[in-house]
Amino acid sequence: MSKIDFLKEQIIEARTFVNRLMSELPEDLWYVIPEGTDSNFIWQVGHLLVSQNFHTLTAVTGVNEKVGRLVPIQKYNRIFNGMGTLHRSIEEGLIPVAELREQTEIIHQICIENLETLNDDVLAECLQPLPFKHPVAETKYEALSWSFKHEMWHSAEMEAIKKRVGVSNRLDGGINIRLYYLIFMSLKSYAL
Repeated sequence: MSKIDFLKEQIIEARTFVNRLMSELPEDLWYVIPEGTDSNFIWQVGHLLVSQNFHTLTAVTGVNEKVGRLVPIQKYNRIFNGMGTLHRSIEEGLIPVAELREQTEIIHQICIENLETLNDDVLAECLQPLPFKHPVAETKYEALSWSFKHEMWHSAEMEAIKKRVGVSNRLDGGINIRLYYLIFMSLKSYAL
């Protein structure tokens, strides 16, 4: 398996996990900020939308025009950017859940289509010019690898939010085996 295929597979697996989390939480609970947290579920999903766009598109092949036509990405960057933000939640009614879910899928599909145009030769290249230093990556491989690891990190936060609002899908006395499996799988990339 090529490295680019491995990265694409991991990005798809991470998003499959996020899609399951989204399907398990009723929309009326997406805006709830549980006690003991500073975030709500809808902010987490929006953050994953802008993060996937940044790590898998902008940093690797540059600003994607299709994204700009289909999703209000500039607005979302202001709302959902997590780097240095004071707020990790949004108010009900700002963005409808169904709309954000649809746009999150649009970004994901554009990312997968973009990955299918790449080969392993580009992975060692430096990132595209960015308006600020990438938080963890210097090469395209590192940005793509961080994308799915970052998504799994936020999946754990989303699972915790679900639990705190009373929706849980736990197995084995509280251990979500699928979550640990996906985190383990995401760490495999260090071996490449």
